[in-house]
Amino acid sequence: MIYKWLTIFLVAVTSSVHAKERIEFMVSSGDQMAFVEQVIKPEYEQRYPDVELVLTNDGNLETRMAAGDYPNVYAGIFGYMVPRYAKLGRLMYLDEFDGFDDLKERIEPQFMENHFGRQYYIPWHATTQMMIYNKELFREAGLDPEVPPQTWDEFIAAAEKISNLPARSNGSRVHGVALWNDALASGGWYWNMLSPLYYNFNDGEYQLLNHYGTHPVFDIEEAGMVPFLETMKQLQQYAPLTMEQNFFSRTIGMWPQYGIAWRVNLQDAAGKPMVIGEDVGIAPIPVREKGDIHYSNLDGRALMVFKNTRHIEKRSWQLIELLMEDDFNLEANMQLQNLPTLASLQDHPYFQQPDIQPFVEQLQHVVMNESTAAVSEVSSIILNYYSQSVVMNRLTPEEAVKAAMEDVKKVMRK
Repeated sequence: MIYKWLTIFLVAVTSSVHAKERIEFMVSSGDQMAFVEQVIKPEYEQRYPDVELVLTNDGNLETRMAAGDYPNVYAGIFGYMVPRYAKLGRLMYLDEFDGFDDLKERIEPQFMENHFGRQYYIPWHATTQMMIYNKELFREAGLDPEVPPQTWDEFIAAAEKISNLPARSNGSRVHGVALWNDALASGGWYWNMLSPLYYNFNDGEYQLLNHYGTHPVFDIEEAGMVPFLETMKQLQQYAPLTMEQNFFSRTIGMWPQYGIAWRVNLQDAAGKPMVIGEDVGIAPIPVREKGDIHYSNLDGRALMVFKNTRHIEKRSWQLIELLMEDDFNLEANMQLQNLPTLASLQDHPYFQQPDIQPFVEQLQHVVMNESTAAVSEVSSIILNYYSQSVVMNRLTPEEAVKAAMEDVKKVMRK
């Protein structure tokens, strides 16, 4: 009997000694998960054979957090997530890790932002928004396909001309522009799709809240929210109500679109593949007056480390260091169709391709996604009144801004 219990004890101790540590990396999409599973996980586990890298998606992050259950490393979006989780006291100060200063030196400064005076994230990769347009529909409408609209007035005029084209042979109506109205009820994240358009009504100087995130500023005249809503209301006349007809159906003239991942859909375009430069043009988002700077927003993925034991936190940081090595970071950008944050990759030949370079150049004039803890709820309010004014035509732009301001004040007083 003593021998039996001794054997059980020794097996348990041995199993405990040899049990692998578990580091959970939470990402947001199947593409990210596939890349990490195929490329990063084997390398990480080879370097640290006592560790198992476990991949999860963020579909239940909020539920888990409410129960006190957190991943170790999370690839969240630029914007409200970082300050929100930092304010909850759940994120590590990354500047406490050995190697942080060296890594920070390798990243372009525009991608780094402090929150509460500390550094809580590392920018894995970036993206921004531009306007893609159908050159064939431009020709058919009597527009020059090599001279896309520069101003909002030109944009509205082009959208109207394209919308007046006859229906296609299958009965599909042609629209001058497409907007993601389907996503209006999906939460504040959709504001990141509309905000680049809004910034071109105020020269990129105003967001929804002030720099400190303490007071709303979208209602002041200089912010341009009313003319933004007025313009979007005009454009909605030339847009389908939903995205059932998308750009690749060849029935949409212009479409604000993020980054370069959309290029994979060119192969599935109606009739035959679309070719950038021949069928598709890439242009900046319109501005108020010719000569104004064309602004967009800076989006992307922010790598965060949730608090744990010091040893687990160190393992988490080592994963981030691996993700940010030049070769692995380049491969991530190419597979996930994103833009580089590392200075050493800015001039890499891959990013000089004619269908990628315009997005890289746009990074010179971008506004970082609004990154205060309250902006998610505030942007949801804005989207609600955007829908009522632009899509449903129930409120004037002035009425929508006034009503949104009252609701936001209530939220900010909580």
